[in-house]
Order: sequence, then structure tokens, then C-alpha cells
Amino acid sequence: MPFDLATYLDRIGLKNCQADLNGLKKLQTAQISAIPFENVVPFSGQVPDLDTARLWQKLVLARCGGYCFEVNTLLGQALDALGFPNRRVLARVRMGEVQGGARTHLAFVVPLDGDEWLVDAGFGGQAPAEPLRISLDEEQPIRDQVYRIRFEDASGEHVLERKTDTGWFPLYGFDRVDVRDEDIEAANFVCALSPMQSFAGNLKFYRLTKTGFFSFLNGRARCVEGGESREWQIRDVSELKDFMKTDLRLDYDDATIEAVASRLKTLF
Repeated sequence: MPFDLATYLDRIGLKNCQADLNGLKKLQTAQISAIPFENVVPFSGQVPDLDTARLWQKLVLARCGGYCFEVNTLLGQALDALGFPNRRVLARVRMGEVQGGARTHLAFVVPLDGDEWLVDAGFGGQAPAEPLRISLDEEQPIRDQVYRIRFEDASGEHVLERKTDTGWFPLYGFDRVDVRDEDIEAANFVCALSPMQSFAGNLKFYRLTKTGFFSFLNGRARCVEGGESREWQIRDVSELKDFMKTDLRLDYDDATIEAVASRLKTLF
């Protein structure tokens, strides 16, 4: 099925979305809230299918989530449909390291009203809930976090960083190298299957809420809501089903969840 804007907006809970800065912010926040970051397919030993019709079926009609190449491919279609000019970028994930590895994360740069904005609905729990202005070293508060994007001469990358109690924590760096579909296909394959990446051997979830988020890593669940935090261990398949279906609002069938729970037990 081709991309249908009205159906997509209904999926992410927006009645409308204008092609302006406010609309861009609403779009990113709404998609992260409605379509969770998750890696069920790679964790199950498969490579996510990035065919747009298959993604539409999975993310919109079947109401599941995905990782960056899936959810941000859908986001790119929405940007196009809404009339936002955009450019794909492939980022090198750093997660605290001085430099990143291979280009294994998809995001977008959107020029708007004389500025450029980093738009990303697929990085998970560390990333901002709204687009960030690509303005060097400017501190940008979003919800209860503070971010900045700095330019690094040595790598030629803009580096997205989050402010912590111990200083600035680099999340990823990106440049303006032309990105082709073949680059994304290769990066998707590496992310899904390589033991050097975290997706085949770890189960991750993240969904934004109005005042916080739900997250999950290898059986450890967390809910931050209204400034209060709660953590708990998910020990069996019934608890995992409840968390995925109720808290994350994922509509995976029971057989898939049971298979995921079974594999999770063998690893941890």
C-alpha cells in the first residue's frame, strides 16, 4: 500500500500537521510516542525488511515498532508528504566514545526558515523528543534534558551530545556524505546481524509518553512519568506480553512474543 498521509497521521495521533517548525516538532514527538523504538526482528535473528509497503504494513497497519532504519524510513515518507525538504544522513554512533564506528544510524537534516534541524525518531531513549537546531554549541533544553550539536574539525562531523552530571555525552556524529538506498540497505544488514552491534544480542524498547517514557533492556523495564521513576524486572512471558501490549502499545501476536521471551531466557 502506498503512503497515505491521513492514515499515518491517525496512527501517530495527529489530526493535522503543518509544514512549519511547530509541525515538525509535533511530528517527531508524535511518532516516537506512537511507534516505539524496538528491535524484535533483529533480536529474532532476521534482517528488517525496508520495502516501503512492508514497513507500512508493519508500522502503521499492524501497529508494531522498529529500529532506526524502519521508523525513520517511515518518517522520511511523512516529511516528503507534508512538504518538508529533507536530506538523509547516516550517523556514526558514539554513545560516550571519542569517535564513532561505521555509519549505522539513519536520521534527517531539514532546512526550514533559514535554519537546519536534526530530525530523528529512531535513536531510542537517549535522543531528544523534538528536532534540534544545527547551531554550533547552542544549549537546547527539551523536556528534562539539555542537548547541543557541535562541529568537530577532526572528523568533519556534527556531533549530537546530551548534557549529564559529568559533562557532555556524545550520542552520534553525522556528516553530509550523499546517502543512497544501497548504503541504507548495507547498514541495515550490518546492524541486524553483526555481533559487533547491539541489536542481535539485546532486546530493547523505548516509547515516549506525554510526561516521560517507557524503556526496556534485556528484561529490565523502566517507567519515568511526571518526574517519578520506577524500575522492575520482567521475569516471564505473561509479564512481557503485558508490557509490550499495554505499556508499549505494540500489537505483536502472542507467538512472536513467546518466541522473544524464550530467546531472552537463554541469553540472560
